[in-house]
Amino acid sequence: MLYGRLNQQNFFLLLLLVILFLLFASFKWPFLFKGSRKSEKCLVYSPAFPSEGGPGCSPRCSEKDGKKTTRYGAAFYNEFHSWPTALIENMELAASILKKFGQPLGLQTRHRLHLAFDYYCCYTEEDAVKIGQFLNSYSWTPHEVWFDKIECAIHAYGDLVSLVLMVDDKSQKELTEWALKNERDLEVTTGIRKHIPHTRLQDFHMTLGTLNQSNFPVQSAVDEINRVIPPGKWHKTPVILNRPVCKGCEKVIQAHNQE
Repeated sequence: MLYGRLNQQNFFLLLLLVILFLLFASFKWPFLFKGSRKSEKCLVYSPAFPSEGGPGCSPRCSEKDGKKTTRYGAAFYNEFHSWPTALIENMELAASILKKFGQPLGLQTRHRLHLAFDYYCCYTEEDAVKIGQFLNSYSWTPHEVWFDKIECAIHAYGDLVSLVLMVDDKSQKELTEWALKNERDLEVTTGIRKHIPHTRLQDFHMTLGTLNQSNFPVQSAVDEINRVIPPGKWHKTPVILNRPVCKGCEKVIQAHNQE
């Protein structure tokens, strides 16, 4: 009789322990599992963050001598350069892969493809005319560029994230030297000093698309694109960069010519 009571007590004690363990597990395990999952958020901030002066320009622009200032950019456009077919096709492939994970806010393929050469942050229209004329008359030496892999970047406050195709290390070094020399020549020729030198801008890249990361698995999308198109395999022939175009500067020049 005593033995039976002890066994019954042990059974209820064991049952109580099992219930307590299950209650503990139901509260703790989801958090433990969540903590062990790969983060889908982009954690890389662009040097231009928070881009309050526009893309590539960290500070908000203010007036100069009572005149409005704004941001201008010079870039190499596929529509003017005829880049390798393999690169264009792979950008379209990357865009299709991206769409499998959700709906991007915007995509850049084919004629919209461009590689920013430099950003001119917070200049007046008079400055823009001088910058545009300088770029148009500059003696440009063609450069070969190779693209490497997709990365993510946060450019501004909020939810917006960009996926960008970075150039490889060798191209990065050569393009940076090219841009810095051009900035020095700009100052010597026009007296205009770059407010933000290229060394404080995001490394050279080509934007694939933008998205809201709160409802988009950013890291999984980046990993999948880099799996399907391995780093260094985006094109078999080099991209030849000849002369960048500052479209904003050109508009200002045309407007001034019509006055």
